[in-house]
Amino acid sequence: MEPISQNAEVYASKKRSKIHRTRVEISKKIVAFQELIHLKNKKSAREAAEILEIPRTTIEYWIDQKKLPEEVQELAIFFSTPLGAKLLKRIFLAAHHVTHYTVGGIRSEQEFLKLSWLNHFIASSTGTLHAFSMRYSQQVCTFGENNDRALAKKLKHRKITVGLDEMFRGRKPCLVASELISGFLLLEKFTDDRTSATWKKELQPRAEELNIEIDQVVSDLCGALTAYAKDINATHSPDLFHAQYELSKATAAPLASQEREFQKKYDKAEAKLEKLVKKHGIASKQAESARSIFRLRKLGLEARQDRRKKMRNAKKELGKIDHPINLKTGKLQTAEEVKQGFDSQLKIIEQGAKEACLLESSIKRLEKARRAFDGIASYLAVYFIWLSEFLGILKLNEDEMEFFKEVIFPLSYLKITLRRLEKKEREQQTPLREKLEALYASAGYTKELKEYWMIKGKEAAERFQRSTSSIEGRNSELSLYFHRFRRLGPIHLRAHTVVRNYHVTRSDGVTAAERFFNSKHENLFEFLVENVRIPNRPYKKKADEKKIA
Repeated sequence: MEPISQNAEVYASKKRSKIHRTRVEISKKIVAFQELIHLKNKKSAREAAEILEIPRTTIEYWIDQKKLPEEVQELAIFFSTPLGAKLLKRIFLAAHHVTHYTVGGIRSEQEFLKLSWLNHFIASSTGTLHAFSMRYSQQVCTFGENNDRALAKKLKHRKITVGLDEMFRGRKPCLVASELISGFLLLEKFTDDRTSATWKKELQPRAEELNIEIDQVVSDLCGALTAYAKDINATHSPDLFHAQYELSKATAAPLASQEREFQKKYDKAEAKLEKLVKKHGIASKQAESARSIFRLRKLGLEARQDRRKKMRNAKKELGKIDHPINLKTGKLQTAEEVKQGFDSQLKIIEQGAKEACLLESSIKRLEKARRAFDGIASYLAVYFIWLSEFLGILKLNEDEMEFFKEVIFPLSYLKITLRRLEKKEREQQTPLREKLEALYASAGYTKELKEYWMIKGKEAAERFQRSTSSIEGRNSELSLYFHRFRRLGPIHLRAHTVVRNYHVTRSDGVTAAERFFNSKHENLFEFLVENVRIPNRPYKKKADEKKIA
């Protein structure tokens, strides 16, 4: 079919190419525009725009500062000038260069001041910046202490769940404790040892200061941590990651090694078979003998691949079982069902290890992993007892109790869990969530009552904790800080803790302190702007004056 027009471009509207102007060019145009409209024989805004060959609406957008906060409008006027635009560009480029291409610390700070020309107005010697750094960190610590004390007075006494772990640097452990629901860091401190007594000595005053009681402890199977949980009468939940990690360390490398070794034998047998077939023929005795060996090698390789796959899948299934609800049906599980699920998957792994004839060290790791999963099953038994008591406090009738168990609690738990899953796993859980949401919407209870139950359902779901991944992430951050600054003294470490609690936000823009205290707090950076004195102008030495002369 021929087109109506032989030249299709005649009727096509040409796309206007976008004009990219630098900030300096824009500032010059703004200055010229303002001069034109303020002359004695002043021009109208339209006439001035035509002279400058800029659309009037574009110029008005450049000049309009009403959308900006009131406190920065005067600053915006300065940055609209050619000099201000140059300075803004240098400051931003210097900040980008320092954050992306240097290692941090005082030297990077000196580099930033130099590149941004601010070193002409702020003293940048090593001694001056070191003193400023100490002054800054002390003010950060002061802010944290003041706000902790003020917010704790408003906080009702409550029981919390903490994650505990250690980070080792310089042959000393750094004790890290975090409230797992809010992510609020209770403790980050280097100590001489990591015994149960040391944990209690450091955490007990902190708990009293914040008016809280540690009711649950989530950690690995470290003897000191389990002893500490027992000492303070807290429920201990073994961390799922460490249990699965023990399984991986016991089986992953040995099984992969066996598979690679047999793969080499398989490839060698296949090459020999092809060589003999080519030399003696497909039906020769030599080829038949090589073929039988090749088949045995193939069966052996497939058996090892199948064994490794089964053990890997069993390890993944253990993570899917460790939930208060069945992720396939949404029904509440029992401690017995969880224990049976763990046993069935661990038997697959142990049987595979026996067939693979793993070393004694691997068998010991498997035994340690089984102890961890037995501990997880025991924790779930305690959790279900707590959940039963929690539901009793709500005083629900029989129908309401069934609705809470079958809809409210599973839906609350899925909303918390789904955001942590990978995309594929999240898509698999979507039908169940949609089903529960439909049951929730169609239930004949009032909107206010259902919303109240959802709040209680979230509270019950958050009580169940099985991971200290947030602590592991924080440990890696501290390790990077330690390498970056060569050391982390008590004041600087405490300052990093305060910044994490009171300044760092999640996607919702809420800090860990706001989630923990359920209350707003002062702005940390604005407090520092008001209270921290920056270095004075650099002092010109006589040697520098002689050089200039």
